[in-house]
Amino acid sequence: AHGLQRDYFDHANCIGWTRDGGEHNPGCAVIMSNGDSGNKKMVMGGRYSGKAFVDKLENYVGEVTIDDHGLGEFFAAAGSVSVWIERE
Repeated sequence: AHGLQRDYFDHANCIGWTRDGGEHNPGCAVIMSNGDSGNKKMVMGGRYSGKAFVDKLENYVGEVTIDDHGLGEFFAAAGSVSVWIERE
């Protein structure tokens, strides 16, 4: 992963981080839970506004759309990890 990393270690059982990517490298969001299913609002950055993200690992079904402020609400199923990337 490339670019600025933002950590979200604010819960004992559900953590996450985002990577901005770069000019030629895509960004991603990672969220994992060792308990119940979880979600986190995390910053991807303004260049992703309006873009849809999907879980590359297919542990969580659905899409996350990044808002006008570069923020998305990402999800992880109980006891799993999801790596969210821009939908192709």
